[in-house]
Amino acid sequence: MLAALVALAGATGALADAAGSHWYVQVDNDVLYGTDRWYTSGVRIARVAQKGDHEIEWGVLQEIYTPEANRSNPIDRPPAARLLATVARHDRAPGDWRTLELDLGVTGPAALGRQAQDFIHRFVPAPHEEWSHQRSNRLDAQVTWVRSQRLGSSADRARRVYIHYGVVAGNQVAFAHAGIELRFGHGAAAEMSSPVQRFAATPPPALAPGTGGWSFFAGANVRAVARDLLLDPNTALSDPDPERRRIVRRYTLGATWINRWSSIAFAMAHDSAEFVGQRRSHGFGSVTVHLEF
Repeated sequence: MLAALVALAGATGALADAAGSHWYVQVDNDVLYGTDRWYTSGVRIARVAQKGDHEIEWGVLQEIYTPEANRSNPIDRPPAARLLATVARHDRAPGDWRTLELDLGVTGPAALGRQAQDFIHRFVPAPHEEWSHQRSNRLDAQVTWVRSQRLGSSADRARRVYIHYGVVAGNQVAFAHAGIELRFGHGAAAEMSSPVQRFAATPPPALAPGTGGWSFFAGANVRAVARDLLLDPNTALSDPDPERRRIVRRYTLGATWINRWSSIAFAMAHDSAEFVGQRRSHGFGSVTVHLEF
């Protein structure tokens, strides 16, 4: 791991000058479920460039977490937002994909969660959210490592089984995870993975003539949570405090479509309760759009 971090930190060169560069945008939101609560929004904008036998990605990530605005619960998570600069190294081989990601930024008002939510609510009406329980600004830093592997032979091109496992080690959030995915499809789409399975930067592959296609997938994973300080409220304003659950399960469904110059991947994720007192499980949708230019 140390050697990989050194290699990641030593990656240099302007992406604008790199061959095979492409952009992608990932948007997570629970509007698909008609809710506005808990993990309610995530946006990642990144550019990926080929560098030798691997890819280097630079980007920005914002995540927003809120309590239920339309219900009054005795225990609920406080509002929290993260704004992170990200850099990742992707090593891809047939049936094997490893990602090492370093994120650095802020959790708190400087992450602009309230402003982003107010802007979105101009177009998607929702109950007013009270952000006074948000904690003050804190450094947010984490390292993420994940590996995705195809099981068995690649002879069956229509049906493939993947496993994903990794760790997120940060001063605000830390957990280990493992899961399995069954994907049906053909072409490059059958080789893709979803960020809702990998919990890390997950760019689509660079496109080439004849690599289009489609795929559908279903998956499940479990994460063992060691730390989640995003659940910590401004304690002067909230009592009792929510307590993290140590085990969280996720079930996913999704589809991917690729043509010669772009791709779009859609997924639905359903998580079990993340904190003690959470009224019910929670779902969100995820869309990743990739443009080749």
